[in-house]
Amino acid sequence: MQPLTPGDPPRIGPHRLLARLGAGGMGEVYLVRSPDGHLCALKVVKEDLAHDAQFRARFRREIRAARTVRGPFVPGIVDADPDAPAPWMATEYVPGPTLKEAVLRGGPFPEPSLRVLALGLARALCTVHDAGITHRDLKPSNVLLSPRGPQVIDFGIARAVEGTVLTRTGQTLGTPAYTSPEQITGEEVTPRSDVFSMAGTVVFAACGQPPFGAGRPSAVLNRVLDGDPFVDAVPAGPLRDVVAACLAKDPEDRPDAERVREALSALPLPSAEHGWLPSPVTRQIDVREGESRRADEAERTTVPLDGGAAASDPARTGPPPGAGADSLDGGAHRAWWRRRATAVAAAVCALAVVGAAALAAVGVPLPGQDPPPAADGGDPSDGPSGDPGAEPSDAVPSVNLDGFVYDLVFSDDGETLYVFGSGTLSAWDWREGVPVDVFEPAPYAAHVTSTGYVAAAADGYVEVWEGSSENRVAVVADDNGEYGAYDMPALTDDGSRLAVLVSEDGTPEGDRAIQIWDVAADTAEVEIPVEGVVADIRFTGDGSRLVATVATRDYATHLGVVVWDAATGRELHRISGDGQYAFALSPDGSALAVVDETNRARLVDTGTGATVRELAPVDEGHERIYDLSFSADGGRVLAGTYPWPDSRGSVWDTATGALLRDEDVFVYDPVAVHPDGEHIATPVSEAGGNTILILDSEFAVVSELS
Repeated sequence: MQPLTPGDPPRIGPHRLLARLGAGGMGEVYLVRSPDGHLCALKVVKEDLAHDAQFRARFRREIRAARTVRGPFVPGIVDADPDAPAPWMATEYVPGPTLKEAVLRGGPFPEPSLRVLALGLARALCTVHDAGITHRDLKPSNVLLSPRGPQVIDFGIARAVEGTVLTRTGQTLGTPAYTSPEQITGEEVTPRSDVFSMAGTVVFAACGQPPFGAGRPSAVLNRVLDGDPFVDAVPAGPLRDVVAACLAKDPEDRPDAERVREALSALPLPSAEHGWLPSPVTRQIDVREGESRRADEAERTTVPLDGGAAASDPARTGPPPGAGADSLDGGAHRAWWRRRATAVAAAVCALAVVGAAALAAVGVPLPGQDPPPAADGGDPSDGPSGDPGAEPSDAVPSVNLDGFVYDLVFSDDGETLYVFGSGTLSAWDWREGVPVDVFEPAPYAAHVTSTGYVAAAADGYVEVWEGSSENRVAVVADDNGEYGAYDMPALTDDGSRLAVLVSEDGTPEGDRAIQIWDVAADTAEVEIPVEGVVADIRFTGDGSRLVATVATRDYATHLGVVVWDAATGRELHRISGDGQYAFALSPDGSALAVVDETNRARLVDTGTGATVRELAPVDEGHERIYDLSFSADGGRVLAGTYPWPDSRGSVWDTATGALLRDEDVFVYDPVAVHPDGEHIATPVSEAGGNTILILDSEFAVVSELS
């Protein structure tokens, strides 16, 4: 729960706004007080949908149907106005966390809690389906937890939004990890699609993982169609049997919600004396009830609502730095990533098609041009309002960690962690867990050096900053408009040279080359033809060599890791065969750690290309390694893996090649090692939402960024 912002209205319809509950793909959600004094959750539909006449018609029909839905596991609709300038809907307020939040913070649910969860979800679906509604997007973040049972939300507008999404994009609504096969293939969506999603939601509660793993949406959808779900995460017995039946690929082979309800009703339930929820979840509910009470008592909430609870409640913040792995609830419900791995693999960046000649049209200055005027007509170099005397804002910047995390980089002084993903390029005070700078809009390709230089590709140019987003030092672009589709930028540590993948005809279909620019002179000094595309580019620490993974145009086959002379563009050597995917440069740039698709890892001399040392093999059952990183002193190599239920990374000694550890090493793709050698940053992800974990040298979680 967050305080209202100055831009929030005092009322929406007859309801007085008290606080912000969150935001999602459909719009903002507020805590409001209704005219009769009840607390409600009011969702305002976002602007692009509000302007769609077809959406409004669907929304109106679905609200009419949803008003008939009444049941103990479905918060009822209290009020709605589909004809308002911004359509909205108010439902009964449930002061509890979502299932997603509860599991990520408190760990997987024990079997007695899973039985209650599954039965409550089945009863909720019976209620929804009896009203003639199919939810279409049931997932952990659409399940609220309360002492009376799980509460299924967002059934009222899922179909309305889906119709608009289908019309605009040809895509189906739904979260990939919980989407039914028939939704993916475009076949008829029936209530049994919800049964499939319900079972996947139970699997998540059992292990903290989506039923088919996380990762690139395309990969997840393929596994939904052809892979086996992680039903073994559910304890063996009748509950697992029901979940497995609900995850059948063919909807005709699945039971309907009523049959699921009947089967689960026959199972024993936990004693009412102790409640059905794990203790950490009960604490989260207590905290939210306190926040709600304080918000309701305030005339208008503009200050934090936790009343200091966040500093003392482990259910909200996790264990304090240095706490052991069993800090939460006496070890009964440890955070799931201390036992099971999850991560998200880097997705291929989309290429935009705008040449340098179009820069003026989009308002981005070419080198030598003045920046465009501020929106308010003031000088952009002035303060926030265009007033030279205005003080800068102390507000914490907003950061979107949804989507994928592509790279994590600690600054050389150890104070800052840079996060680059599909939704953000931001700098964080990792000790405080707050963002301190945001580069907007989030680019589709970027590189951050540990020395504080940032390069971001945006259509037909690359911007370079030093130190902060307020200090842009260069805009690199081809003045003749000949080259374009810039991608995969990489800077030297001193920020003086930039390597970037370009298209020779300005389109993504054109032949590719790597250009190396003198940033200050705004001149391309070296051009290196590339057979296909590159998946990663890095300069060595001294800037003398350039290293990249080269792949075919469709990224399906990796041709090798190539090392060039950065001054001349001459290829020095190539490490090919076995589909090499990932590499890391040692701190001094003298060695490369390379891993191929068979998990064979080795150290290679950057200057000669000769193998210096084979690293001890991991066992045959080890998960695919997708990222490598050296420790600050170069003495260890860490491997990050793809998200599977029992996934783990590995650690090698670079001096001997010995495998130091490959159990309980929960590091994922990407991995960042702090200069002190005592901390590691790595992301965990579930259905697109990310938390950046800070681990100590024993791979225990000491803090989180989210």
